[in-house]
Amino acid sequence: MARMRGPPDLTQHEQGLMFDLVAELGGSLDLHEVLGRAYGLLSRLVPADHGALCVSRPEGQAVYDWAVAEMPEGFFQGYGEMVPHDFVRIAVAERPNEVLRDTEMLPRVAMERSYLYNHCRDIGMRLEHVMAVMLREDPSWHGGLILYRDKRIPFSDRERAILQELPRYFTNAVKNCRSFGAMAKRASLLDGILSGLGHEAIVFGPSGAEIARTASAEKMLEAWFKPTEFEGALPAPLAARLASMVKQKPALPPDPFWRSGAHAELKVSIQTLPSFSGGSFVMVLEEVPQLVPVPAAWLKVLTAAELKVAERVCWDNALIASELGITELTVKKHFSHIFDKLGIPNRAALIHMAWRQR
Repeated sequence: MARMRGPPDLTQHEQGLMFDLVAELGGSLDLHEVLGRAYGLLSRLVPADHGALCVSRPEGQAVYDWAVAEMPEGFFQGYGEMVPHDFVRIAVAERPNEVLRDTEMLPRVAMERSYLYNHCRDIGMRLEHVMAVMLREDPSWHGGLILYRDKRIPFSDRERAILQELPRYFTNAVKNCRSFGAMAKRASLLDGILSGLGHEAIVFGPSGAEIARTASAEKMLEAWFKPTEFEGALPAPLAARLASMVKQKPALPPDPFWRSGAHAELKVSIQTLPSFSGGSFVMVLEEVPQLVPVPAAWLKVLTAAELKVAERVCWDNALIASELGITELTVKKHFSHIFDKLGIPNRAALIHMAWRQR
């Protein structure tokens, strides 16, 4: 990382603190951890008696995740009711990403008459000066960095210049943490949906960049492809199919990719997800048991539909139904007819007969 230039009058020690602060903002994907560590360094650059770092939550505009809250507990009790009277929030919301001091928010007389000023004094927080900035990059979230002083020591032009160097770094840190959280949530959701089916999946954005993958997707790929076949995170055959999908965006998904193994086959299908970030893709990996051999004698006894079901006897009913485009009830009916025609009691006997008569 290149050394930051920052305000022109930073001492060498302050430059080091600023460098470390920026490094901390990129050093973790845990929101509380990254903001907490960064605030510790910031407090050495710009001393304050109280401070807070918060990020809005989806529940509403006045609901926040307080990553740093070095203020009396009473400040946060009923904060939602105080929002309309919070002159700091009102001022910085009108000028996002710009550091403001209390003198730029409202006149001193108005500040001393404000609800926020008097509420803070009631809870033992003698708010005399404040400096704050609203962090905002897109409408989906906003954050706040607020510093308070109890004594009549205004924040200086120099301190404001130091703080003004940092909003973009704090914003990027929050954005990265939120993106990582969303990826983890999507991966967890994929695991929950697909784990019961024996499937793994990888989700890609519209450009083909990976967004998330289920827990064992990598393990499945490594089991079916040699290390020399990989191009980055994907085997070459799958990477080529994905690239084609991204470029052509076909109306219908292509035929699945198949690879045969000793006892099963790997089926890889890629489909578009229009509702997922404006046209993302999901690659579904399935290990499918191989078909059992169909003895010649069965060809005279079973119908074409029953033969297709019989050779998939090692598959579960849901997979057979999906592969053949029929319902699970139809699959069960086919097996019942097969058992009757061949004079056998169950699927285990069907498998034994298939391999004995082949």
